Amino acid sequence: MHKIGNYTSQIFANIYLNEVDQFIKHKLKIKYYARYLDDSILIVQTKQEAKNALSEIKDYLRDNLKLELNSKTQIFKGKQGVNFCGYKINEYRMKIRDKGKRKLKNKVKKLKSEIQNGKMNSHDAKKYLAGHVGYIKWADVYNLTNKLFYVEKDFQN
Repeated sequence: MHKIGNYTSQIFANIYLNEVDQFIKHKLKIKYYARYLDDSILIVQTKQEAKNALSEIKDYLRDNLKLELNSKTQIFKGKQGVNFCGYKINEYRMKIRDKGKRKLKNKVKKLKSEIQNGKMNSHDAKKYLAGHVGYIKWADVYNLTNKLFYVEKDFQN
């Protein structure tokens, strides 16, 4: 089981790091930027742009928020892609990471078994999966959703 942590920590992270969000969006003019708590991703055109942005962000964090980036901070090639919030993102698409796909497939398999054994009805199973479906709808998962939800076509909408 994955723990999210203290909710107040999440709120404080969003409030405190809003300044760096605004800096990245408005001063650096990074078009493709996302942050979840203290993890973030920037997508830029060139390696030099990435190096420049990273340098400016480090300076901003140090000088204005008294923060430092951790050792996990890296620059990746677009084709290589990067793992972020359970997705594998590259320059062409966003996919669900293999670990997430395995977990979802196992969850669907378990729910199908519970429905077949009369322990759960399909309506309750659909409600149970609603969060998962909301999560995967942002990624390139057409084949995955067809394979898992071939009976329930409305899962893809």
